[in-house]
Amino acid sequence: MTHLSTVSGGSLVTAVIMAQAGMQWPTSARYEREIYPRVRELLTTADLFSLRAIGLGGLVRFNHRLLSHRASVLADLLEERWGVTGSLGDLPNAPVWWINTTCLHTGKNWRFARREMGDWKFGLHHEPPYRLAEAAAASAAVPYAIGALTLDLPKEGWFVADRLNHKASARRERPPTERVRLWDGGAYENLGLEALYKPGQALRHCDFLICSDASAELPPDSRPSLLGLLSGRLASPRLFDITSDQIRALRSRMFFRDVLDKTVRGTLIKMGRSTREIDIQVGRERAAQEYDAFQSDAEARRAHLHPTDLTAMAPAVFERIARHGFEMADTVLTTHSPAEFPNCHAWPAAPEHERELTVA
Repeated sequence: MTHLSTVSGGSLVTAVIMAQAGMQWPTSARYEREIYPRVRELLTTADLFSLRAIGLGGLVRFNHRLLSHRASVLADLLEERWGVTGSLGDLPNAPVWWINTTCLHTGKNWRFARREMGDWKFGLHHEPPYRLAEAAAASAAVPYAIGALTLDLPKEGWFVADRLNHKASARRERPPTERVRLWDGGAYENLGLEALYKPGQALRHCDFLICSDASAELPPDSRPSLLGLLSGRLASPRLFDITSDQIRALRSRMFFRDVLDKTVRGTLIKMGRSTREIDIQVGRERAAQEYDAFQSDAEARRAHLHPTDLTAMAPAVFERIARHGFEMADTVLTTHSPAEFPNCHAWPAAPEHERELTVA
């Protein structure tokens, strides 16, 4: 893997993986042996943002920030609760990791990486001086529920950006503003594709692109509130949900069209389907008993419908979601890109001492 582009919850989880691996991208063997168990432990025992996570001391410490600067509180809790320490400059050279946010000043896709930050309209800075937790929190700053992350900007070192290639083209005297406010990357585009793909064009920085769409279905109408957030629930305004859902649908269709037309090489992995459903779509037949090794249709559906929140999940729920992601990636890749991914694998059995935790 040469490049990684994430949005929202994907940025939070990737930040945890990077931090747990010592600011390196782990090998598959190390991930399975060391990192996955650590991530599982964190996500099943530690609330990230809730009244329980903040505690009485946190209410005193964060005080007014809980009303007006919740994204900065989220960044602090990422460090304290999930161990996401270090700065953007500590990230590895490879893979290049793009952390996607939305700039409220320009309305464009603002990206953080080890050696760059900014958007094509605002400009680029090649030594971003921020914590990894701040970039990840900005990427996941759900509008109104968490709200924008405000950052004071360096006064020097800015460059005009080329619109098409996102590269510096000339020095800029100063940034357009002294501060920038950054929202959830999903407000601009919820698949994180723009750093690597533009419709109708060849891929950038890579020759095969795997796009993971873990977006939930459009939720019932709900209103964001501080009380709901302190209970760990994330809710954004209905208009934002509708707009985000439409942007995601249009982007995924354009990408899939370019894959089918062979403009680009890649695949789209959409959560919520089962292995059986994919087999039916492509006309593949298996013996009925073979499906015993995969999640049932109902289990896949339950994994997809798990609400987006910032509280610790039950171990069985974590296993259900992790298994679903594994099975969808494995089945889609081996079905639609067999030349690159020839072998289909079953979800590894849990050790005997853990099996009681994985029963749904």
